[in-house]
Amino acid sequence: WEFDLATGFAVAFEFAVGELLGTLFRVSVNDDNGVVTIDSSQGSSNSSPTTTIDNNEYLKNMMDKKLLAQFNQSIINPEDYQIKFSLRPFQAELQNIFAVPVPGLTRDIIQEKQYLKGAIYRLHNAYDENGFDENYFDLVTEFAKEVGYSKRTVIAEASVKCKEFFQVKDKNTGQVIQGMEDDCEEEEVIHLARFEVVTDEAERGERVIGAWKLIDVDDLLEGNVFH
Repeated sequence: WEFDLATGFAVAFEFAVGELLGTLFRVSVNDDNGVVTIDSSQGSSNSSPTTTIDNNEYLKNMMDKKLLAQFNQSIINPEDYQIKFSLRPFQAELQNIFAVPVPGLTRDIIQEKQYLKGAIYRLHNAYDENGFDENYFDLVTEFAKEVGYSKRTVIAEASVKCKEFFQVKDKNTGQVIQGMEDDCEEEEVIHLARFEVVTDEAERGERVIGAWKLIDVDDLLEGNVFH
């Protein structure tokens, strides 16, 4: 199951990065046999030029909004820059997976109820002082009374080994302003992709698994921790 999960993460990472860059540069994304390619020099304009990170629901379903906020669309004018990009994940390995040890604690709950951050702080202090002692579980019980017991957050990290080419050019001068020169070969790159999912309790104690979402890449947000 670890291999299957890591492989699924690699595919999700591939789609998310492709959709992100395609949206930023307003260019179509090609995905053929596990290889994502983007080349705006070929004039393949996006069929929806008004699509942005803010209104791309498909992208927002794949990536956490805090991670998306790191990519400021206002500084990229597709009229000035062109992108050439390819990404081919060929190996993935699950690095860790764990459930957040507080029933009911999810990213959405914390965003909706900011006052719960104080309760999370007290839980961390209790654990740091005495681990999972009686006081800690008393605090967990009080917290769960506020948010319910059914939901659990699961977080996983996978290393994704890729063959990758990335280049951004100034359209007017042809100068490479970021990335690789034209004559460079694809580089082997390892990315660390961090995903999160919320599970919920169903009938007979079974768990219903939601949709995994990419919440951090290469520790850009230092894990994007909310708990």
